[in-house]
Amino acid sequence: MNLKLTISVLFLAFVVSSSAQDIHLTQANMTPLLVNPANAGAEYTMRGILNYRTQWGSVSEPYVTMMASYDMNFKPSTAGKKFGYFAGGLFIYNDKAGASQMKTTQINLSLAYHVNLNAKNTFGAGFQGGYFQRSANVDELTWGNQFDGYQYNQAIATGEGEDFTGISFGSTDYTAGILWTFKNSEKYFSGSNVYLSSGLSFHHLSKPDIETQGLTPDELHYRYIWHGNGIIGLNEKFSVLPYLYYSQQGSINEIMFGSDVLYRLKQANKYAKEKGMAMGLGIYYRWNDAIIPSLIFQYANYTLGFTYDINTSSLNNATNKNGGFEISLRYVYPNPFGAPKSQSRFN
Repeated sequence: MNLKLTISVLFLAFVVSSSAQDIHLTQANMTPLLVNPANAGAEYTMRGILNYRTQWGSVSEPYVTMMASYDMNFKPSTAGKKFGYFAGGLFIYNDKAGASQMKTTQINLSLAYHVNLNAKNTFGAGFQGGYFQRSANVDELTWGNQFDGYQYNQAIATGEGEDFTGISFGSTDYTAGILWTFKNSEKYFSGSNVYLSSGLSFHHLSKPDIETQGLTPDELHYRYIWHGNGIIGLNEKFSVLPYLYYSQQGSINEIMFGSDVLYRLKQANKYAKEKGMAMGLGIYYRWNDAIIPSLIFQYANYTLGFTYDINTSSLNNATNKNGGFEISLRYVYPNPFGAPKSQSRFN
């Protein structure tokens, strides 16, 4: 085999071995419900996010992931608000992987309850349930049996059986999580502002079966995620936004850490009807996989985020260090530059 064919075969083997794993997005801080159902309603009264990611287009057919999510807290009574509050959320994503057009569509509903430990700390627990549908079209794939000793020959039978023309199955899926948050201010830009959050989630509680041909049991592995993030105001102009993430699913683990630094361009002024504005740069590292520069832009209630994975693993021989491009758009209420306080906080 020539080098290009060898790389393609190795990449296909990598894809097959990863097919039972979950999707992942680099901007984990922009996928709160995917990470932990207890994130619903924990930080903002209302939050909506759109995500788009594409990767590995230089090796195979691009992998494309699109996601939309929404979460909010439910307004409690005055008496109940002092103790805690309920929150809920919904997310849906569609993922298309490689030449087989392996598609996964999932929709999940989240319900959480957050207990007010004191004026600045809350502890929450959440549960998530949903359904996913997975399908693939194998007509465009090439197989080892179709290599005639010199080249690929489409006329040769695949040897995979005449009925093996497509894959389609679905299953329910469940997740649970817990979350602690600390918040002493509703503003990003203040020398005394600190927001901290840390949580643990447990995915695929029912270990859904993902066997496509009913030959042998093949369950989706349990997945554990620990995450931590913060918004720390250094002064009236600068804030740092650290993020830590660890995921374990079967024998596959993922470690990512880094931070953005946010600079305020303009402070909101409700009397002059001026909107707050900020820009930020950051760098993240996914262990043994990628270096990830990031860019964020904030205007009033909106945040636009860009990241690009620069591959550093052994796969870079095939990718030429090209990784994944990701973009996200978020709307939150209340306005992070000031305005009214979030109903998620009772102080």
